[in-house]
Amino acid sequence: MRIVATGSYCCEVSGEPPPLKALARETTGAAPRRVGRFVHLALVGAGRCVKRLALSAETATYVTSGRGDLETTLSVLAQMFVHGHAPAPFDFINTVGNSACFHIAKTFGLSGRSQFVTSRYAPLEAALKLAALDMEHAGVETALVGSVDMCTAPIEAHRERIGVLPGTPVGEGSHWFLLGACAEDDRALGVFRSVRSFPDEAELLRHLGGLGIDPDNAVIAGGQHLGAGGLEHFSEATGIRDVFAYGCDLPWYDSRTGHGLHRFLTAPMARTMVHLDGDPGGRFSLLVIERTPPGATGPTRRPPGRHNGR
Repeated sequence: MRIVATGSYCCEVSGEPPPLKALARETTGAAPRRVGRFVHLALVGAGRCVKRLALSAETATYVTSGRGDLETTLSVLAQMFVHGHAPAPFDFINTVGNSACFHIAKTFGLSGRSQFVTSRYAPLEAALKLAALDMEHAGVETALVGSVDMCTAPIEAHRERIGVLPGTPVGEGSHWFLLGACAEDDRALGVFRSVRSFPDEAELLRHLGGLGIDPDNAVIAGGQHLGAGGLEHFSEATGIRDVFAYGCDLPWYDSRTGHGLHRFLTAPMARTMVHLDGDPGGRFSLLVIERTPPGATGPTRRPPGRHNGR
């Protein structure tokens, strides 16, 4: 898949989450009524990705999240289990992540297929795999893929809800990618060479070995579920010595992977990024991005060289 554009929003939250309505209006030029924080986050990230690009009306939309619209979900649960009555219809409708899909499609004039997908341990990877399948088998030519994760007040309760230690910095993120079918294009930032999941380490390493990645022109990065020492282990196993530790200065939220991909594509570093993540069941997710060299029109190769990916 060709990566045409990327856009990102990330913010640490230490108290009341900051208002986003004005930022969403500034970014997209639209001001949807009666929408919550989750939709505003989606609009900010998608707007920074799309900017002034003219999208095909048939562009497909894929929104993902580790936990979805927590603000609305908590409101509905309180209505049902604290107050003992049925949830308000509008709140109930908005518990479905497709509300964000709808507002993205309406804002950018899209009428292609629209999907909300989630995964606790690999939300962005799940959405990218679905987009890849639709591009390969369902005639999708362009796709707008984004991950959205939000905070809710009070922050102490939010930390407990997402399973992090007291005092852990937490935040919100909205990371988006405009994708096209593989072809030569002077707008391409790069391509996804691999978007895969594996049942165990042996299968993962076998696949990586077949990609012919130049370890001297690559960085390796890991998501927050890879486990202690996991990134160093795979650095040794693959021979990729440059570690891109993008998460060391980020607050905690579910799909920080999107920030790592965005940062790799927009900052000077190695030609290829190998991004790994795991889950408690011993499975692995793999994303391999190959950048397009400046001045090139597509994913062609250049001579190997050393690049600092830290």
